[in-house]
Amino acid sequence: MTANDSSDTLPIKQQALLSRIAALEKERDFMKTLYGDMPKMLQVISKGALLSTSLSRFKRKFQIQLSDAYCVFIVCDKACLQWRLQYTDLKNDELLNSQGQLSTVPQALIAFAAAPSSPKRHDIDIQNAPDWQHWGAFFQKNAFSAVSMASISDDQGSIYLLLVFQREEKQLENNLMSLALDSYISWLSAVFKREKADQILLEDSHRDPLTGLLRRKSFESSFGIVLKDSRRNFLRAALLSLNILSSATLKETELKALAEAIREIMRDNDLIAHFDEREFVMGIRIQHLEDAEIVAAKLLRFLKSAKFEDNRLIQAGLSIGIAFYPEHSSLEGLYQAAALAADTLQEVPGYRIEFHGAYYKSSSDFYS
Repeated sequence: MTANDSSDTLPIKQQALLSRIAALEKERDFMKTLYGDMPKMLQVISKGALLSTSLSRFKRKFQIQLSDAYCVFIVCDKACLQWRLQYTDLKNDELLNSQGQLSTVPQALIAFAAAPSSPKRHDIDIQNAPDWQHWGAFFQKNAFSAVSMASISDDQGSIYLLLVFQREEKQLENNLMSLALDSYISWLSAVFKREKADQILLEDSHRDPLTGLLRRKSFESSFGIVLKDSRRNFLRAALLSLNILSSATLKETELKALAEAIREIMRDNDLIAHFDEREFVMGIRIQHLEDAEIVAAKLLRFLKSAKFEDNRLIQAGLSIGIAFYPEHSSLEGLYQAAALAADTLQEVPGYRIEFHGAYYKSSSDFYS
């Protein structure tokens, strides 16, 4: 290579170097604005900000971060049947029907939302793509040529989608767009995890960690609501006192198995119960007087199944007392009546029913 050849290639190398420096500076500035407020963002999330507040913050941030693009925020259910825009404006309003709902949803968007294992996607030439044809007029009007998407589930049945539309002449490099989408997924995931943690902590504060049943105060509050509803709607309710007959020291594994049996017999949505000392107290809504008796008999039969034959606590049996609302108008009155009904069994497994001050083996005996 001659001296002239060397001098000719130098400007080319310099130009390439300058271009690379410019690209790196652009990446640096992009990352600086993307992550510059991360401490503040994490602080907001850690304080448990409302979901709507966090979403609005993310929306403003990405509209500033991706100023040459257009961001659309969508929520759909996990079955991908119900779709709505989180935020509307004059531009995306034309995607809605007269009821304010997304009139049509492109197949590409449905397929993306239905694939949780692929949280990011980048489509080009969307104006001519068959699976984006439903929004073709919207793309042409705004000269959108590509879309980058991020998806994340809140694990509560909803999928949150970020769509970033770009024009051909102002497209952001793929690596920077991917970085922005990753940050959106991470931040929104952190918000959902925080909300889930709050829910778990709230449930734990109301429930006994061993039995999974309500703590006493929570039980009183929950059954109090049942009684109020019963008064308002002229409905019936029953209270059951379930006494453990075994005098042996309670083993956690055996007690847990008994609590799980109670939860299995009564669906969680219908179960209002707590455990204290050697007694379970259970409140239920009923339509007919015999409904409470059916529950007690079903539980006693279930506890006799072979799966509990090695559980000495369960083998010793339960004595169950039953009392009714409106025959007793308060929790205290119901509990006293149910406890006295259980006492009449004299520590023999089975159930007894208190009705207007008398005790019966079966509800069919009430009027005989």
